Amino acid sequence: MLKIGAPERTMPKFELLRALPLRWTLIWLILPNLVIIAMWPIGGPSMAAPLFLGGLYAIAVSQLPSARLRRLGIAVLFALVLGKYVTKSFNVDDLNILHMTAYFGQLQVFKAPEYLLAAAVLGVALLVALKYEARAERFTSMQQLLMAGATVALLVMADTYATAGVRGTYKASAPEGFPVDSAMLQNTIAPDTVAAKNLVVIIVESWGVPNNPVDKTIDDAIWNPAQWSAKYEVDSGISTYFGSTTNAELRELCGVWADHLSFDFGSANCLPGQFREAGFQTTAMHSFNPDFFGRDEWYPQLGFDTIRFDQALQDRGARFCDGVFAGACDHDVPRQIGDTLRERSGSRNFIYWLTLNAHLPISANREMGTDTCDLGLPAWRKDYPILCRSYTAQRTLANSITAEIMRDDFPQSDILIVGDHMPPFFPRALRTRFDTTSVPWIHLTARRDGKGSAPASLASAR
Repeated sequence: MLKIGAPERTMPKFELLRALPLRWTLIWLILPNLVIIAMWPIGGPSMAAPLFLGGLYAIAVSQLPSARLRRLGIAVLFALVLGKYVTKSFNVDDLNILHMTAYFGQLQVFKAPEYLLAAAVLGVALLVALKYEARAERFTSMQQLLMAGATVALLVMADTYATAGVRGTYKASAPEGFPVDSAMLQNTIAPDTVAAKNLVVIIVESWGVPNNPVDKTIDDAIWNPAQWSAKYEVDSGISTYFGSTTNAELRELCGVWADHLSFDFGSANCLPGQFREAGFQTTAMHSFNPDFFGRDEWYPQLGFDTIRFDQALQDRGARFCDGVFAGACDHDVPRQIGDTLRERSGSRNFIYWLTLNAHLPISANREMGTDTCDLGLPAWRKDYPILCRSYTAQRTLANSITAEIMRDDFPQSDILIVGDHMPPFFPRALRTRFDTTSVPWIHLTARRDGKGSAPASLASAR
């Protein structure tokens, strides 16, 4: 006859389950990484390595005898997770974590609902973690320690699975020894190869190479070579990119894979300096503030004599475009480039302009023309409103460039237009619509016949 009753001892496998530190897992693993976990269904970069290291940190710090030190440890963990997630998301070097507070201070984060929501979630999670930290288990056995390690491993595996679809699309730096590629190098642009009187270089924020046929049709219409062919010989192509916008600036202007925090500006031999030595007046323009990424400090070291940031551009007539990245409206800058060249008709000029308004997130803004979108088919606009705003910002920019450089009185110039990096969309459904390795470029060479003809002295040097 079967005798029913409780077993005299628990089986070993159940002993391990009983050792699972549930409160510790919630307070030290789930809450600090809540934003990462919440992004898994949407997209975002792989955080497997940071999650593993953060988990080891949590295991060690959570066992400290001092409650004050444990709470400080939790706050530090939250800050490190946030900093690493931001740098990974925007392909910037980890050293930027040290400047994160300053960067956020220069942005209008409250203009982006998604950023506000993330900040609210993080704030609440931190308060909960600090309040209930004392209830987290202190490990009293090897089984508890093993189970804590198992939960860390499980979190890492979950992140690896959730971010598999965008693996390889987040690349902050080039592999060691990877050959440098850029639009400047591909077109052999240098002081002795520019036959036109002037050179204008434009790096376009978040202009990527679409790999979806619908998007490609829209992009091709915006940057259609036919609109310039009457005055310029038009060539186009793609080049490899790594990192964020400052990486792109150094890629094009200095021919290096580098970040502004790691590059040795003191020994730089960049193109602006080379053009200055060749007798060109050198000017840099950027529609954002001078403090962001310290451009006011390193632009002069590249060889620029004149530098105009947002306020200087607005003082010269550019309108103000609001948003997270608030500054001068890009579509007013091409006219200022033309005015500068006309004012300096007696000299050769190298003008560099870094655009701003297409920086994600792009709000629905009347000044930028992104409050409405009439691109593509209605179904496409409905399904991809963020993408539609991005292309609308690109169209506004392209139209303003075209309107200026096709004027009869626009001084004779060669013009290079190149993207900095693919649009850094978070949703994988948008991110995977772009080539994750390349950016486009367009090279406009002033024709030597008709209105675009070069002076004989310059044409002979070509």
